[in-house]
Amino acid sequence: MEKKAVKKTIIKKATTPKKVVTPKLVATAPVTPEIKYCRYVNKNIKISPRKLRLLANSIKKLSPTSVLVKLSLTNTKAARVLARAIETVVSVAKNNYNLSPESLQFDTIIVNEGLKIKRMDKSHGSHFARGTIVKRHSRLKIIVKGQVK
Repeated sequence: MEKKAVKKTIIKKATTPKKVVTPKLVATAPVTPEIKYCRYVNKNIKISPRKLRLLANSIKKLSPTSVLVKLSLTNTKAARVLARAIETVVSVAKNNYNLSPESLQFDTIIVNEGLKIKRMDKSHGSHFARGTIVKRHSRLKIIVKGQVK
């Protein structure tokens, strides 16, 4: 038995030179800054929603930083409640979401009715609502939007 010598031919692939990609001049759209939202919710504020809504509707179109100055000059409980809420939402937006305070704007301010505490009072029996005294509470929701620093 004869063994045939088998020749293995190895064919090497010719390496092709890598193509050099020249950068093309592409018109890029202007980069718009990223807009983020920050939310504040308080579901149990001991003030009538009507009193809070009167002041909340008047400040919707202003910026939060200018609102704080206006509220500091207003001597009502609603102003103190709103000022504390706006200070909170501005600081959360600044520290947690890296939003610049100058770019903040109100997206929504919603004042709804919260729970009611009712009690009977004999001394008001025939005057109003059959002697029922109603203590109203409010729900406040503030959403601000702003640009990332």
